[in-house]
Amino acid sequence: MQRVILVLFILFFVVFCNAQESEYVQDFSHNINAKLGIDTKSFSYKITNSVTNEKFDLKPNESVRLAASVHYKFIGLTVGFSPNFLNNNEDEKLKGESDINSIKLRLFIKRFIQEFEYNKIQGFYVENTADFDANWIKNTDPYIQLKSLTIKRFGGKTSFVWNKNFSFKALLMQNQKQLKSAGSFVPSMSYYYSELSNPKNEFISLGESNIDLNVTAGYIHNFVFGSEQNFFASLGLSPGFGVKFAKNKIEDTSGVFQENKATYTNFIFEGRLNMGYNSDKIFTGMQFNVNGVSYNKNQETKVEDSNTYFQLYFGYRFGAPKVLENLFDRIHKK
Repeated sequence: MQRVILVLFILFFVVFCNAQESEYVQDFSHNINAKLGIDTKSFSYKITNSVTNEKFDLKPNESVRLAASVHYKFIGLTVGFSPNFLNNNEDEKLKGESDINSIKLRLFIKRFIQEFEYNKIQGFYVENTADFDANWIKNTDPYIQLKSLTIKRFGGKTSFVWNKNFSFKALLMQNQKQLKSAGSFVPSMSYYYSELSNPKNEFISLGESNIDLNVTAGYIHNFVFGSEQNFFASLGLSPGFGVKFAKNKIEDTSGVFQENKATYTNFIFEGRLNMGYNSDKIFTGMQFNVNGVSYNKNQETKVEDSNTYFQLYFGYRFGAPKVLENLFDRIHKK
């Protein structure tokens, strides 16, 4: 499996963003935040025909990743990689190789959160191989593999935090601390362009491009407890809907590809769970996110696209060197 190297830049523009400090939120952006985490992200692409009961459950061969982050003031850097000691190479013999790459840019502009991301996944296997091969033996025989199947996705998401006493940064970046329990309505609008292609036509013929425009109405609540409010738990749910403009290439009985255009209704569900400890110096915890989109191509065919993310992390805050403070102060004044 090609090892994944992820570089994530996160910029907080000072010209728009003042430090959020109140009786509800404590800001740590004046400190250097160093964090080490171990995480995994799972993808699933399911196609189900309700008439024939035929189902394709496509997944990439995922890996466990180490991620190191450093954040100070309005800028941050995260680098991730998948070391061999955390991943079983024997897995490749059964599921094949997958190449997973992603880059995300996140901006905080007062109470607005703007995200841009690019994802590319190449190499999938059919998890329900047993449905197509009665003699297949799990953990012994290789899965049906689609080595050339590639999904590319580029787009963004704009969110607004309704309650100024709620800190989203405490969950996403850990450069703030929620001092009192608070929740917020967080409406979001997302817009993505995606391509799915299988150029070698392995096992199934797939080719499509989509434009998705979605809205979600979410609510997230931070609960803090303990004598010094150092422990926290957070729960968020975001249902929504949207529209998908799709262009599909379908192979007919004569082997000729026909191009069809259609519009579908998306049904979206997003959920998050965060738990941990956050003091002035040390912070540690876990976060779990799930995102899913489903739509009906017609009366017979349903498509489900979902991913889950899980991370355990440990971090430490310390004062910045005077040279670094002076440099960022000069940038801020400009």
